[in-house]
Amino acid sequence: MLINCKKCKNFILYFLSTISTVICCTCLAIRTYDFFHDNLNFFEVFAIGFIMSQGKSDNPASNIDASCCNPNEIISLDTHKPTNTDTHTDETASNNDGTESTQSVELSQDITDYEIPHGNNEKTFKILESHFGDTGIKFENFYVNNKSGIELNVAEELAKKPDMSIKKDGSPQVLIYHTHTCESYMDKDQGFFYESFYPRTEDKRYSVVRVGNAICESLQKAGIGSIHDTTCHDFPSFNGSYKRSSQTIDRNLTENPSIQVTIDIHRDTVGTNEHGKIKPTFKVGNRKAAQIMIMAGCDLDGSMAFPDWEYNLRFALRLQKTAEALYPGMTRAMFFGPVKYNMNKTHSSLLIEVGTDVNTLNEAVFTGSLLGNVLVKVFEEI
Repeated sequence: MLINCKKCKNFILYFLSTISTVICCTCLAIRTYDFFHDNLNFFEVFAIGFIMSQGKSDNPASNIDASCCNPNEIISLDTHKPTNTDTHTDETASNNDGTESTQSVELSQDITDYEIPHGNNEKTFKILESHFGDTGIKFENFYVNNKSGIELNVAEELAKKPDMSIKKDGSPQVLIYHTHTCESYMDKDQGFFYESFYPRTEDKRYSVVRVGNAICESLQKAGIGSIHDTTCHDFPSFNGSYKRSSQTIDRNLTENPSIQVTIDIHRDTVGTNEHGKIKPTFKVGNRKAAQIMIMAGCDLDGSMAFPDWEYNLRFALRLQKTAEALYPGMTRAMFFGPVKYNMNKTHSSLLIEVGTDVNTLNEAVFTGSLLGNVLVKVFEEI
């Protein structure tokens, strides 16, 4: 009888301990689920940061059939009136570290007449906004995402002078153009986008062309001659855009042999509707801007007819370093890899992604003004 009582007691204790363990595990699981659910955006942004650092430059449109780019799908905004571009100067913009910069920043007036239409009760998807790009090779104040297959000595390349000598004699020195001229942006900073959102437009007031305008305005104010070629290369057919922009570059170089720098301004796109699209931003003072990604290509085996790629790399590195010095947080990790993208045209030819499709046009245009200032600083220091 005593033995049975002892067994019964042990059974009850075992049963109670088992129940307690199950209850504790269940509570822990619930609390863990709630924590991850409440902080889902943070973890998604953290994970996608590694994707962003890979220097993704191919827009989803590059994999779709050219027939998608028809007049019925291009957003028509011709009914909007042109926007005034009055500017003022912010003389004491705050850096990300809380310090103040005395760099003069031209602030364009917000673009308020830009509105993308959408249907009533249309499904929406989230935008994941953060600062990206602090991965890869770190050198001083910036990062390089090296996908070239060779060891990159950043200090050694920075010590070598780019092959340019920019003059302020009124002649064109810089060519700004757009291979994907119809790439566009969000209209509002609202944290989500509608299902019908289609970031492409023929209206050059609301595409990457507007960013090119801002860059050239900054260059012209500094006395540096520039040409902004707004030829459309990706409509009505997206396929063959780089071949057509190559012809545009050649024409400009023939007509203006003084041009030393050619820059292809794009906007990136990262993410999906299901998981959210990525919006890379930084701030100058209290104003939000779109991060940029500078691309430099290489041709290690000579198969791409791009023999002088080292010169472009030196220019890209100086531009990256200067951008971070003037406007901390401006850049994502610079992409360096086996690509050409018409960067073989001069010894100072680059491709630069300004924001993504879910940055607003205001953010991108502001960045264009800042990028123009960075270019001026690089030119003056060489």
